[in-house]
Amino acid sequence: MNERQTGRAVSSVVEHILHTDYGSRRNAPINDAFSRIHPPLSNTPPNKVPNTGRFRRVDRCIHRHVHSGELWFVGRRGGKVVWQRLRTPELAVARAKVAMMDSNINGNHEIFLVVEGKEQPLPKTTPVRKDVPLRRVRQVLVDADTAVTPTDMPTPAANPSPTGAVPTLDELLNRWRNSRAGLKERTEIKFDTYLTMLRRYVKTDRPVTEYKAQDIRIYLAKARADKDDKGRRRLKGQTINEAIWRTLHDAFALAQEEDFIPRNPIDLVKREETEPINRTQLKWAEADRVLDEVRKQGNKESYLELKFMLLLGVGQAEAKDFTGGSVDWQGGEIVFIRQKTRKQYNVPIYPWAKEFIRAEIQPRLKLGLPVFDWRNPRKALATACNNLGFASVDIRSLRRTLIIHLIEQRMEIRLIAKWQGHTDAQLILSRYGKYIDAGYEKEALAKLGNDIGQK
Repeated sequence: MNERQTGRAVSSVVEHILHTDYGSRRNAPINDAFSRIHPPLSNTPPNKVPNTGRFRRVDRCIHRHVHSGELWFVGRRGGKVVWQRLRTPELAVARAKVAMMDSNINGNHEIFLVVEGKEQPLPKTTPVRKDVPLRRVRQVLVDADTAVTPTDMPTPAANPSPTGAVPTLDELLNRWRNSRAGLKERTEIKFDTYLTMLRRYVKTDRPVTEYKAQDIRIYLAKARADKDDKGRRRLKGQTINEAIWRTLHDAFALAQEEDFIPRNPIDLVKREETEPINRTQLKWAEADRVLDEVRKQGNKESYLELKFMLLLGVGQAEAKDFTGGSVDWQGGEIVFIRQKTRKQYNVPIYPWAKEFIRAEIQPRLKLGLPVFDWRNPRKALATACNNLGFASVDIRSLRRTLIIHLIEQRMEIRLIAKWQGHTDAQLILSRYGKYIDAGYEKEALAKLGNDIGQK
C-alpha cells in the first residue's frame, strides 16, 4: 500500500508466504494496491459498472454498500462484470483481499500490517450482515480514504409521503385514481368499478411497506374462489388480471417510484389464467334473416341501426356518432370517427349498401345532427335470434360478419384493414380469420384444384 501521511502512523500491508517444506518464512516486498508478486489478470480493467443508489465507488474495483458499509470487489473477468463480496468494511483489508484474489495461493499465506516498521496482525473487523437481499437505499457520498464501519454509515430514511408517514395501500390507490382524472366518463367509471372490486378482496389499510408477494397471491386466490349462488365464479381470469392485478401493480409501482419499497412485490406474482372468449358468429345470410325479423317486429329504428352496422361494418359507437354531412356521394364513401382513437377513417359505400343508404338514410341526413334516434337495438337483436332459433349474438358481431364477408369475397386484406380504421392488416387475419366458414374453405380448395387442372 502506498504510504500516505494522514495524521496517523504510517502503515503498509506486507504479505508473508509460508514455506511448509522448510518450515521457514520469507519476507515479500510490501504490497501496493495490488500484489506485486501475483498481479491480477490483465483483463481486469478499472471498474466500468455505474454507481447505483446501493453502492459508492471508493477505490479501483472496490465499492462500498452505503447501508451496511461492507466492501465489494467489482471487476471484469472473462468479458463479464463480477461482483464479489469481500466481507469487510475496512478499506485496507479489502485492498489486501483484492490483491490476493487472483494469485495462485495454496492456503499458506498470512497478511500483516506494517506500522512504523513493525508487523502487526490485521485488526478484527466488525462482522457484516448475513447473505440477505440488499435494500434499495439512497446514495451516500463517502470519502474513499476514510475507513467507515457500519455504525458510522448514516441510515437513509424513507422518502416521506405528503403526510410525513409511510402511506397505506389505500392512499396509493386513491392517488393512482386521481392521476387518471379527466379521461372519458366511461373510462373513469370503469376505474371506479375496479377499485370497488379490488377492495372487496384486498385488505388495503396496511402500510405499503408490509405487503409481500405471498399476500398478493392470497388476495388473488380469494377473488378466484368467490362464487355466486349458482356456484359460478364471480370474476373470470381476465377480470382479476385487469381489475386487481394490474391496479395493484400500478399502485406498488408508485410506491417504488417514491422509494417507499425496494421492488414491486407483484412482479413475483403470476397473472391469472384466462379462458378464450367464445364469440358466436352469424353468417352473412343468417344475419340478413335476423334483421328482417327485427323489421317484422315493428322495431324500425332498431332495424335501421342494425342494418347500417351490418352493411358498412361499423361499430355501435361509430353508428351512434354518425351525422349528416358524413356521406360523400361523389367520392362514394362515408366518413367516420373511430371512437377509441378519435381518428378519421373512410368506409366505401359497398354495392350491397347503396340502395339502403339512398332509400333509408338519405332522407334522414341533416348537417351536424345524429342520423339515428338510438333506442335499444341490442334487445331487438337478441329477441330476433331467439325467434329464429339462433344462438344469441352480441351487437358487435355484425361488424365481424361484414369483415368475414369481405374476406370471403377475396378482397385485399390491407384494404379491409383500411376500411375498418386499422393500420395493421395482420390484425384482421389474427382476429377474424378463425371465423371463416368451413364451407367457404371447401369451395376455395375445390377452386384451387380446378385452376391447377385447367393449367
